[in-house]
Amino acid sequence: MAKSELLQATGDVVLGVDIGGTKTALLAWDLATGAVLAQDVFPTPTEVGPVAMVACLVAASDTLLTGCGQERANLRGIGVAVPGLVDAKAGVVLTAGNLVGWSRVPLCDLLRAQLHVPVVIEHDANAAALGERWRGTAQDLENFAFVALGTGIGVGIVLNGELYRGAHHAAGELGDLVVGREYLGQDRGGQGNLAQLIGGKTLRRRAKQATGDDMSAAEVVTHADDDEELAAMADEVADYLAMAIIAIAALLDPEAIIVGGGTAEAGEDLLDPVRERVASEVSAPPLIIASAFGSEAQLYGAVFSALQSIAQPD
Repeated sequence: MAKSELLQATGDVVLGVDIGGTKTALLAWDLATGAVLAQDVFPTPTEVGPVAMVACLVAASDTLLTGCGQERANLRGIGVAVPGLVDAKAGVVLTAGNLVGWSRVPLCDLLRAQLHVPVVIEHDANAAALGERWRGTAQDLENFAFVALGTGIGVGIVLNGELYRGAHHAAGELGDLVVGREYLGQDRGGQGNLAQLIGGKTLRRRAKQATGDDMSAAEVVTHADDDEELAAMADEVADYLAMAIIAIAALLDPEAIIVGGGTAEAGEDLLDPVRERVASEVSAPPLIIASAFGSEAQLYGAVFSALQSIAQPD
């Protein structure tokens, strides 16, 4: 995984895309300056299916390029972070979380047919790990994990400087972790146990029930001092996240575990109690640190993947 600038070309641009469970974000990256040209976001149309979603991505890409003074002729590549299971080498999304109809979708082929540029896809947590290693807090790390706390919960695992994907492209599906004997065998509507307990959608729903207000998952944690029910929820988040990190540390012994995603925007209000819980259980605890890019780590990883793919074509 090279850390240097991968390509320089005046007037050219690559796009990074992060398809999330609730929103889809795009970022245009200037190859000449190595800087962000423009960003955009729109609600993810979870019910429309992959073909219609590709049409949305193409339209959003054209709009973003036009908005920053570029055109499709300047586009050199696109990287896409996707939730669920991804066969990155084949360019196929095997499953995609709560996106309806996403089963064995040849996303790279579908986008290439429309945009006529190299396309690379990556599991969203893996993309976040790549983004952090490229320009974030993991630049000097060879063994680390990126925990992405969003609608779902995933982990990007880097061992000896390389992504670890697993035998079935399912390494890092942390949302599937069962955190107590009482949860074994439960019908959870296809949702993993940890994701059901502290995923962003669950936290937002519970906060609405408790307070009557629409709150982000991060606000549940940062406003815990203002409400007893929110405080109890924040304690649960810290407990279950600590349990997940303890499992990662016990199995992999990484140098660091980087925490990002929407819920992690709570910052030290989330991480301090998690560190305390982990330190009391693990003999050699890893560093537990916040993502440099927060909820945008996946976007930077998608850009990195696009740069890598056009610098090292098949």
